[in-house]
Amino acid sequence: MAESAAVSFLLNKLSELLSEERHLLGGLEREVQSIQYELLQINQLLRGFLERDDSNSNVEWIGELRDIAYDVEDILDKYMLRFQRHGGATAFTGCIKKAYASVKNLQARHHIASEIQSIKCKLQSFFERHQRHRDMKASIDQGSSSTLPKYECSDGRGDALFTDEDDVVGIEKPKEKLLEWIRSMDDGLEVISVVGMGGLGKTTLVKKVYDDESVKKHFNHHVKMIASEYNDDKHMLATLIKKLVGEIMESPPQELEGMSDGEMKEFISNFLKEKNYVIVLDDVWDISKWDAIRPALPKRGTHGCVIITTRSHSIANAACSETDHVYELKPLPEDESRELFHKKAFPKNPCPNYIREYAEKILKRCQGLPLAICVIGGLLATKDNSAEEWEMFERELKGGGSLEKIRKSVISLSYNDLPYYLKYCYLYLSIFPEDRLLEKETIIRLWIAEGFVVPKQDMTMEEVAVAYLSELFSRSLIQVAKRSIDGRATDFRIHDLLRDFIVSKSGEHNIVMISNGGEMQWPSRVRRLAIQKSFSLSQDTDNLKCLRSLLLVCSGNMDVSVISELVRKCRLLKVLELRGAPLESIPNEVFKLLYLKHLSLRNTKVKLIQQSIRYLVNLETLDLKNCNVTELPKEILELHKLRNLLVYIYKGVFESFTFDNIRSFKAPCDIGRSLPLLLKLGCIEANESDGMKIVKEIGKLTQLRRLLITKLRSGDGNDLCSSIAKLTNLRSLLIHSIEEGEKLDLDYSVSLPFLRRLYLKGCIEKVPEWISSLNGLTYICLSWSKLREDPLNSLQDLPNLARLFIHDAYVDGLRFKAQGFQKLKQLGLYELRCLEWVIVETGSMPGLQVWYMRDCKLVTELPQGIQHLLHLQRLNFCSMGDEFVESAVKDKRNEIGVNSRLAHVPNVRFYHQMDGGSWSFDFAL
Repeated sequence: MAESAAVSFLLNKLSELLSEERHLLGGLEREVQSIQYELLQINQLLRGFLERDDSNSNVEWIGELRDIAYDVEDILDKYMLRFQRHGGATAFTGCIKKAYASVKNLQARHHIASEIQSIKCKLQSFFERHQRHRDMKASIDQGSSSTLPKYECSDGRGDALFTDEDDVVGIEKPKEKLLEWIRSMDDGLEVISVVGMGGLGKTTLVKKVYDDESVKKHFNHHVKMIASEYNDDKHMLATLIKKLVGEIMESPPQELEGMSDGEMKEFISNFLKEKNYVIVLDDVWDISKWDAIRPALPKRGTHGCVIITTRSHSIANAACSETDHVYELKPLPEDESRELFHKKAFPKNPCPNYIREYAEKILKRCQGLPLAICVIGGLLATKDNSAEEWEMFERELKGGGSLEKIRKSVISLSYNDLPYYLKYCYLYLSIFPEDRLLEKETIIRLWIAEGFVVPKQDMTMEEVAVAYLSELFSRSLIQVAKRSIDGRATDFRIHDLLRDFIVSKSGEHNIVMISNGGEMQWPSRVRRLAIQKSFSLSQDTDNLKCLRSLLLVCSGNMDVSVISELVRKCRLLKVLELRGAPLESIPNEVFKLLYLKHLSLRNTKVKLIQQSIRYLVNLETLDLKNCNVTELPKEILELHKLRNLLVYIYKGVFESFTFDNIRSFKAPCDIGRSLPLLLKLGCIEANESDGMKIVKEIGKLTQLRRLLITKLRSGDGNDLCSSIAKLTNLRSLLIHSIEEGEKLDLDYSVSLPFLRRLYLKGCIEKVPEWISSLNGLTYICLSWSKLREDPLNSLQDLPNLARLFIHDAYVDGLRFKAQGFQKLKQLGLYELRCLEWVIVETGSMPGLQVWYMRDCKLVTELPQGIQHLLHLQRLNFCSMGDEFVESAVKDKRNEIGVNSRLAHVPNVRFYHQMDGGSWSFDFAL
């Protein structure tokens, strides 16, 4: 739990002081040693409570211990902050040194000792009262000596647990029914509702239908939206427009933001006329959401299907008032419940006979609820298969009653079973609003800054945090929302039932206060504040003075003066997340936050980083992505603890192949020596100053995992490769030349065993030899490459390559040889203006799903052998020659002929490029 994590952090801080600067403490040494002893006792008690946090009375004990620990931290931090003003020390031990130099009188030291003595008195009182409650002490003793296992964090390197597909059971019958309704549709508008209580799998069912090949083939336009994400109709309608036009690679109308609701509905209606489309509207809580979209959907001259999921029968029936296509999803029958339970609880081996009785009793209590089965099964998969342990767990699962009671019991038990270090990490996720995807990288950085991640030997803090996410996923407490092309999780979501639980539990333990715009009942001391809608200073905010984390996660605007005032009041902040705030400059108050570890100004309008940045000596993450910053001051080099320095803008997606679509920044040249802990650096310009070259400096950043470097010149190649060869921990690398024709000379010896993603943007003429040795590579993009040699021979044997893009190469033919590109899923060939033919041999690219071809006008017919790509789902042809288009159309329309090469591809689309560079959809086959 966080309380224990916070105490552990304080103990480390005190240990550093006592071991390194003992001689500076003078008369305070005894007090610091005594408080260290008291904190050890607090930590031991907290872990005893939190291993089995299933008692309401425990909450009071935990809260009291937590507040005492916070008292200790407040005393230390406030005094350190006061002394730093005088001396400008740069570390904890430096603070004590300056404090002792500045405060020489006994009165100041007596004041500190007096406050520590007060804490000791509180603890003594606590221990006396706790001793009188022997039943509570017995509970603690039992919890610390029970047969329940003490969990260790799994090694999450490589995100191994995120690469398996979710198990789905009992979905085929309802799926087939929905598909039957879709197949029997007449022209016009058809509405289908799926209704059922939370946790039954409505979203999973509809997703399976939406992703079905027959649905993809039947409809030309596909849009999926979560209705509960939108607070107002205008936002929802605007998003629908963006999704509709975005799917066909068109830009939304320029006047979209100024459109009225009626104008948006008219635009949608005109767009969908004479179209085949399917729209999924998930999680409809209010009939007004459906009422807002319904008038925009044409009833005539179209072939449209809308699928709604809801918990409300009245909403389901109202939406389907003209049809009877309401499907009520019910709990799983016994055999399917057992199948799902065994998949989750026994993923590797069958259920042992000696625990089958307890497994059946536990399964019966889940009453066919998929969410309950998945969560309980994931929990039990972490336990030893001993009869005693399963019998104990079965007794703890309070049975009987309604599904609602079962659901709450299951979630509570799953939470209580988490090891202490994961409980707080999980509850912390309540900072994100209901409609927000949880970005893996953001979660990791915030957990580390908060001090929740416990160091583990031979693993970075980031790797430990990934292991935490992996464990939460394996227990079905979070869900993967998005994956990279190689199957790694990039974004997560939390089921709304689980989210309701962690929001409630987080408030109960005073972990995070969430501001939703209304008046709030503040606890006496707030440690973390997440502003999800708005925040007013009209109420008393004195209890925010000890705030450690301020997170702006609201979608609306917030007054700059409110942000400045909050920062001014909260001088002890460690986390300041101001993503999307209406800021054009950084408030001066920010630079007084001497404990700050995490500062995010992403998606703001900040242009300048002041020299005062030098005072944020504890900063570990500086996130300026999508800001207007183009240069960092030399004072940034004083932030020796920086691990993440993100300063760049992607103007469009990388694969848009606009040469200058990345805005980078100028950095001081001594960055390698000054910032040795950097893990992520982007996007830095390869400038030169005072005789020092950035390309040489980056070779000193041996911890780097991700590097983005731009504006490289032809003469930088040797130095760049020499530096990159030293960065053996790199996972992602982007290299960008200064101009389109500038040659990138990269043909030097380089070994990057862990590299997964490689972007080369500039003239290389041939694939550097070292690329063929990158066995971990999953994604490579060669743009503006001017390749004059066939690149496929160098790339075809890469064992994990899943995504390949080649742009602007001068080759007349490409042959994908048999047994080559065994893991490739996406292929893009762009502006290969000399290309005349493409051949795919049998056995090449067996898993290819998506193929893009653009502006290859000399190609006159479909790639030979394309019929061998049996898993191909989508073909996009953009600005191809007339002869090619005619050939493809004739082939696709001959679906019943034995010679058709595209009969197996459900989605074939044609586009052309308009003046100004945007793309216009022509037609689909």
